[in-house]
Amino acid sequence: MWGVFVNYENELFSLLDMLRGEAEVSSSLQMITSVASVKFLELHKEQYNLPNTLTLEFLLKEGAFLAEKLKAMLTELEERIPFLKGVYESLYSSGQFSDNTLYRLFSRIHSLTLSKEQWTEFIEALFTRASHADVYATGFASTPSSVNELGVRILHMQSGSFYDGTCGLAGTLCAAHHYALQNKLDISLYGQELHRQTWALGKLRLLFHGRTDAQLAQGDTLTQPAFVEGNQLQKFDYVMMNFPFGVRMTDYETIIHDPYHRFVYGKLPRTSADMAFVLHALSSLNETGKAILVVPNGTLFRGGPEAVIREHLLAADVIEAVIALPVPLDNTAIQTNLLVLNKNKAAERKGKVLFINAENEYEEGGRRRKYLGEEHIHKIATIYHEGIEINEISKFVAVRDIQETNLLSSRYLQSSELEIEPFGKVKFHLDRIKQSMQVQPLKQLGTFYRGINISAKDAETETGEYKVIKLSDVQNGELLIEQLASYEIKNNAKIESYLVQEGDVIISSRGMGIKIAVIPPHEGKVLISHNFIGIRLNETIDPFYLKTFLESPVGQYLLLSKQVGTNVAILSIKDLEDIPVPMLPLNEQQDIMKSYLKEQERIQQLIKQLQQQQHESKLKLYEKMGIRLGFEIIGGKV
Repeated sequence: MWGVFVNYENELFSLLDMLRGEAEVSSSLQMITSVASVKFLELHKEQYNLPNTLTLEFLLKEGAFLAEKLKAMLTELEERIPFLKGVYESLYSSGQFSDNTLYRLFSRIHSLTLSKEQWTEFIEALFTRASHADVYATGFASTPSSVNELGVRILHMQSGSFYDGTCGLAGTLCAAHHYALQNKLDISLYGQELHRQTWALGKLRLLFHGRTDAQLAQGDTLTQPAFVEGNQLQKFDYVMMNFPFGVRMTDYETIIHDPYHRFVYGKLPRTSADMAFVLHALSSLNETGKAILVVPNGTLFRGGPEAVIREHLLAADVIEAVIALPVPLDNTAIQTNLLVLNKNKAAERKGKVLFINAENEYEEGGRRRKYLGEEHIHKIATIYHEGIEINEISKFVAVRDIQETNLLSSRYLQSSELEIEPFGKVKFHLDRIKQSMQVQPLKQLGTFYRGINISAKDAETETGEYKVIKLSDVQNGELLIEQLASYEIKNNAKIESYLVQEGDVIISSRGMGIKIAVIPPHEGKVLISHNFIGIRLNETIDPFYLKTFLESPVGQYLLLSKQVGTNVAILSIKDLEDIPVPMLPLNEQQDIMKSYLKEQERIQQLIKQLQQQQHESKLKLYEKMGIRLGFEIIGGKV
């Protein structure tokens, strides 16, 4: 990595502050980068045969009409340097800035006396600062530098070709270049970016790194891939991509009728282009190539068409590893992972996937930003390259043992320690339970049913035929049956399947806090909402016994370990079916629950008595203080 650019922070702050108020952050970034590139090119005047009229010094002597003269200068630079063709045209926005502001900006940048290497560091400091800003403010998303560093180390490149099909600001390409310099490699760089201004900034970034030989195309990678050979994609040795997550495919028909045959592993979903990017990366590899993709959790576990594609990728044995990264990582708010694809797995890795849980491998920087430090990058890369298995951190899983194509590391690497309320941090020993007691999977103890999804046409009304249990109706493990809202539900042929019965156990299926309740005696027709899963138990288990088990530290651990989700944690019926439940004879279950509930009732009475004593003690204190006559209790509490 390029390190922390503390030496340049004051200078960058001054430059950005100079432009503040006259333009948005994105325009300021474009202007500073463009003007800095003019100064940088002064160091390469002989290489490009540039006249003295194409310098900041010349502009400063001219004085007036700086915006127009800068535009003319940048246009001429584009004509003289083929690599810059179309770059400044995409970025030029000096009309937003006054001549006075431009003069001060030119003077400040012209006064910088930096070497070629220092200019590279300066521009990296600028782009790093931009990456730490809100993406909505800059308009540019970027991959954290520590993730780029980890990616190129995992690729362990030899000389060859490197490609990024969603290259953004070219940070990943620059990381590959830096790795090549460190290891004296000859790496050719290729990239494509959809957004023109982002593409232009990426080219300028490569200019500062001295990589004007890089081939950077502008356009849509999915509908118009830039690097093709006939009816096939150009093949590369190494690929790394951090594609935009969850983009809906507006050109779906064009993409699925792909002339380059990229999407043969299954039908693509319309709702997300994630798998289209994954398959594009795979198709861009040569027969011995390796790819790394930054992916959100959803790409690794979502059902439907994406599950079919994952199944075929696993069958083809091209998935080598999945690495769960810390969250939130730098400017990334959601959980991300590295998905490693390899068309040439080592013999000992065939038929296996290496899962690595790196969620705790981080350091904290300013504003509590998490990033991968050098020791963490080294540790993760070493585990990957050497295939080291560490309890709760890394594990090889046979492809045949991958559960329902779920590639989340948490499904195969569970931490034995967890924060469980109200106990605090708890260490679990599930093997002891299985050894000391008979256990049965939950699916053998009853039947499961789903909740109803209330639509806009189902009106809430006091005279509604059905009452619906919502998340807010379960508090402290009890269902507040008297407060349920009534609905008039129309045209639902399956409504009877959502009806609850006394003794059913319901479990919330969405959200971090898992709610569990037993359906009490009730009148009328009561349904569970889509935020719950219902279990109708057979005669071998007491509902309160099951509820108590699921609310215990062990039960909570098992439930939490099953949750998945990118933004909202979700439990499915399939997740619940295999939860092991320690079993006792039914009469013993009922006896211990009766004894427990009786003891709880006694404790609650004691608490109430103590609260009353505390209340009376305070009143006596207020009498002694002489303030008791100053207030009258009319609320009736305690």
